[in-house]
This record gives sequence, structure tokens and C-alpha cells, in this order.
Amino acid sequence: MLFVAQLFGLTVHSHDGARIGRLHDILVRIEDREFPGINGLVIQDRGRLFFMPAHVVSEISYTRIEINTTKINLQQFRRRDGEVLLSKDVIDHQIIDINGRRVVRVNDVQIAQIEHEYCVIGVDISPQALLRRIAPRTFAPHVIGRQIISWADAQYLASAAPVQLKVSYNRLAEINAVDLARIVDALSYKESAEIVAALDDETAAETLEEVSDERVIDLLEGMDQERAADILEEMTPSAAADLLEDLGDEIAAQLLERMEPEEAEDVKELLAYDGDTVGRSMTTDIVLVYAHERVHAVIEKLRLRDELPDPFTEVYVVTSSDDSIGEPELTQQFVGVVPLHKLMLSSQQSMISELMVEVPVIDADAPAESAARVLGEYNLTAIPVVDEHHGLLGAVTVDDALAVLLPDIWTRRGTR
Repeated sequence: MLFVAQLFGLTVHSHDGARIGRLHDILVRIEDREFPGINGLVIQDRGRLFFMPAHVVSEISYTRIEINTTKINLQQFRRRDGEVLLSKDVIDHQIIDINGRRVVRVNDVQIAQIEHEYCVIGVDISPQALLRRIAPRTFAPHVIGRQIISWADAQYLASAAPVQLKVSYNRLAEINAVDLARIVDALSYKESAEIVAALDDETAAETLEEVSDERVIDLLEGMDQERAADILEEMTPSAAADLLEDLGDEIAAQLLERMEPEEAEDVKELLAYDGDTVGRSMTTDIVLVYAHERVHAVIEKLRLRDELPDPFTEVYVVTSSDDSIGEPELTQQFVGVVPLHKLMLSSQQSMISELMVEVPVIDADAPAESAARVLGEYNLTAIPVVDEHHGLLGAVTVDDALAVLLPDIWTRRGTR
């Protein structure tokens, strides 16, 4: 195993001992390989840079670099798309440590021979690596203090190189949205835009809901509006409403126009409420049932739904006559809730009206903080939100309430 910072400047010899030049850099193609192979060496001699392909390199060590040919192409080295230089484009640049869920700075790169091919196998992020670069011939290769991240667990950022690269970001899906948001905040705008562009709409939405206000606004304003609208559709309506309000009227109107009508309407309804009210923080993604329905019918409807709210702890009961048809809708008269565990354990023939319990409600125009107080006082997981006629508008969950009370901890918004 070798650390490349201690190789730069070494003399390169041919197999007959002739001096070729000094090692200037090492060229690698970033591919979908756990450990990408080295393409070759960039050698400097009398101010000229030329390329030596990997297949002619017979030995690389801390004392000697040897090639197995005397035929040398002295044409000036020019980099092509897809090629990365370890010194110029990796060392001193930031990468993402997938396992550590953090952004780290590369202080050295580790290479090794794997089946007769020199490959990049890791990066050293330790402070000691910086010292070794100051005096590369002074420190022994085996010196302690290295902090190695396997290249297989390192996410390289394409924006670090001045050429076009095709970099896979598939492993970012392994990172929780909150941790990924911290990474997006820690990177430069260009790098964070690169990350968000690689995420699917759902993951991007979950991540941007946790990113700081300043960064998420920059990202949404900088991306294609169709893409921004797709991401907003995947967000909770309250989060999308908050972002659109921060973006300004003109851009917000353009994005709402590009969103699917149903999702746009949900967001517009929340935008009608002031930012510090219950109405702005509530969710409309709740399960409604009629009081006269029976348990087996409700459970069957749940099974047929494409997806259920998250969290899903109860169903909300609205009034109806026995001959009601169609699905219940918001703004119908709210009468109670049935906890999910009670629904699952009750007789299949029981009527919902027999199982429902009354719970406190809250007005949509009430201060957002008041919802948290009611949730705490009554030990609820959610509180129904109603209008002046007791029509159901939505619900405020514990998560929604905490997002209001503890913004810096829960949503990571606000001043850092």
C-alpha cells in the first residue's frame, strides 16, 4: 500500500536505468468500480508534462518508479473528460464519507496493487497526512495516525474536477435525509446543487425540508423550474408553503403553476394562513371515515390506498347520513377519532360511531405554539384542526408541533 503524496517528485526511470523525469501526478478514471484502476502517470521533464500509460509501469515504491519501456511519447499531456488527477482533483478537496455521514477533506490518497493493477483504495483524512506532505521523505510510510476511509465508502464530487465526469451517486440513498441535509449545508453551493441534482424527487424533497433556509432557497432558485415543482410536490404541503413564501411572489406563482393542480391547491390553502398559525403547520394528509361505516369496510379501504399518512395513528370521523355515498371530504363536520390500535382489534362488524372517542380540537387561526400545548396536556399524537363551523381542515401532529417549538433542533432552520 502506498500514499501518493509521498510519491510526487520521485524520479521515474526506464528499465535500463535511464532517467525519464519526475512524477507530477497520477491519472485515474472515476468509474463504477469499488477501487478504480490507475490509468497512468503524468511525468514532468524540463517544464514539459507527458503521459505514461499504466500498462508500462512495472514498479511504484517510495524509493523508485520504473517503467518497462524506452519508447516514450513526449507529446504535451492534455486531460480528457472522465479523467481525474489525484493531486490536482482529489487531494485537498472535499468528499462525502458515506458511512460517517459527513463531509471530509482529503489529505492523502492510498493506492495498492490488486491483481497486478495499481488501484485507488482509500483516502487519508488525518492531520498527520498534512505533516507528511510538508516533508514527504522524512516520515516513514508506516507512521501511525492515519485515518483511512475506503474509496468504496467515499463519494467523489464531480465538481472537483475541471472536466466532464460521470459519477454515480447511488450510495447517497443510504444516508438519512437529516444527515444528507447536514452534508448539503456543509458543501459549497455548486457541490450541494450537484448532490441534489442526483437525488430522486422524493429523496430531494425529504432532504430539502431539513436544509437551512438560505441554502434551500438558493438551490430552488438555481434549478430548472420543472424540477423544482416536482420536488415541491413531494414535500409536505406546509413545508412547500413555507418555502414558496420565502421565495417571493413571482417565483412562487411560477412554481405553483407548474405543480400538479391537486398538490398546488393543497399548498395554496395553507398559504392563506399566516406563517405562525396552526393552519400553516397542519397536514391535510389524514384518513377520513364516516361515522356509520363498519370496521371491515374501513380496513378494506385502507388496504386499497396507494399510501398512508406518516405517522398514521388514527382515523378521523365525520358525520354523515346512512345513505352517504363517495369518500368523505375535508370540511365535513368532525365528530371524533378512532385510534388505529382500537380499529384493528375491534369486531369487523362494529360501527365506527361505537368506537370513536372525542378529542380536543383547535382553530386554524390559533397561534402555532398553542397546538403543542394541547398535544402535551392531553397526551395526544395529533390534534384535529377545524374551522368556525367545526368542519375538519386537517391535523397538527407531534412532529409538526415540535417543528414549531424546536426549529433549530427539529428542522435545523433559522440562525446557526
